[in-house]
Amino acid sequence: MAFQTGNSAIWSRAFSLSLEGEALEWFNSLPPNSIENFVGLQRLFNRIVSNNSTQDLTVFELVTLKQGKEETLRVFMDRYQRTVRRVKGLSPELSLHYILPALKHGPFKDSVCRRAPKTMEELQDWATEEIRVEEMKLSYKKESQENKGERTDEGKPGDQGGKPGGFGQREPPYGPRFQQYTPLNASGRRFSEKC
Repeated sequence: MAFQTGNSAIWSRAFSLSLEGEALEWFNSLPPNSIENFVGLQRLFNRIVSNNSTQDLTVFELVTLKQGKEETLRVFMDRYQRTVRRVKGLSPELSLHYILPALKHGPFKDSVCRRAPKTMEELQDWATEEIRVEEMKLSYKKESQENKGERTDEGKPGDQGGKPGGFGQREPPYGPRFQQYTPLNASGRRFSEKC
């Protein structure tokens, strides 16, 4: 770009094309009209990069990382990848080695135990497939719960749909159930009858 144009505005706009991951997230989080020129953008970016480089992690943080009981595979894999990027000098083999104990028990961990991936990219491909299945299951479960909620709303009190008089409502009995067993008074009427 430097050879093609000296226009700072073009450099600032094209800068984001060279970013990915956390750097791109940072760039997209900048408030609108907060960058005046490319030199200011460069200074801000260098400050952010130098701040992040001082926060390098050790292998200990990676070893102690665990997938939460309710944490989805997508969220965990993103968190694991961010941690791997921040551990200085970590080999791909070690990053692959430490993921198995970090995974919660379930179908994905079982499949990784049965057939260990050879590279982190291969593991990421497997995880992508498992994430797709996991998200489909969650979607079906949510849809099922919504449908179940609609069905239970139909039977709530005040809703007269279905049976006349509502559910479980019966008229109370006005007289004795078995009249032949009810004794008669002196006037020949049953005790339950009004005079």
